[in-house]
Amino acid sequence: MSCVSLGGVGTLLAEYLGRLGVGEIVLVDPDYVDPTNLPRLVEATSWDAMSWLVAPNRPSWIRAVGRRLATPKVRLATRIIRKANSRVRARPFQTDMEDAAALEAIKGCDYVFLAADSHRARLLFNALVHQFLIPGVQLGSRIRSDAATGALEHVHTVVRWVLPDCGCLVCNQAINPARLQEESISATMRARQKYTDDPDIVAPSVITLNAMAAAQAANDFLFYMTGLARPDAFDGYVRSHPLRRRLEMLVPRKDTACPDCGASSESRFARGDCAALPLVD
Repeated sequence: MSCVSLGGVGTLLAEYLGRLGVGEIVLVDPDYVDPTNLPRLVEATSWDAMSWLVAPNRPSWIRAVGRRLATPKVRLATRIIRKANSRVRARPFQTDMEDAAALEAIKGCDYVFLAADSHRARLLFNALVHQFLIPGVQLGSRIRSDAATGALEHVHTVVRWVLPDCGCLVCNQAINPARLQEESISATMRARQKYTDDPDIVAPSVITLNAMAAAQAANDFLFYMTGLARPDAFDGYVRSHPLRRRLEMLVPRKDTACPDCGASSESRFARGDCAALPLVD
């Protein structure tokens, strides 16, 4: 199986899957641990972030050295997996999902977890699931606060099943064309995973929210792959609203004309390497 993006959700998933005894895990993330990650990266320390070298009061050249010496997130996840279960084989790729070698490794997986908030990653993940018939899940957490008062207005986690035989992220408008265009223009925006739009919150403490999403996704993976649950249990998305203590089940839509999961001759569905993947040259 594969875990794409090893931020707050991905590192928790790495540990859970290691303890569940998954034989091999492909890990994909280009980034390094930094001080803003520490409130939500399980097992990460100030040594991993090189916090004393990248502090704002340091000269720029020292901060640059600190960033280069910081622990890559794929190495952190590998360390977490090995502590949980030394028999699991971790295959780290310190790259974007669009990298050719990482894509080839993902295509060979039985299941894909997408823990990235990027809409570019969602687009490519959605195509992979349907083009190569690989079951997967997209998951994450989101916080919205009032711009004037800073009060929390909305908090939710979401676990979206993306299976070859049910509605995809395109059909369910989970890929925003405007965000996709913005991310294509700005590499900085594409690389940044945001939990909130509030610019004053640079290191949100969302590890408990991430744990809810990661645990749901890991349980679903376990029950789906072992056949312990009824097939109709996997027809929907699970959205949790912790502020309101509500759990919401959403039935995904499916469009027969969809370019990813539809039945038309132009669809990429089940075409494997015969069709080109989006964002990949």
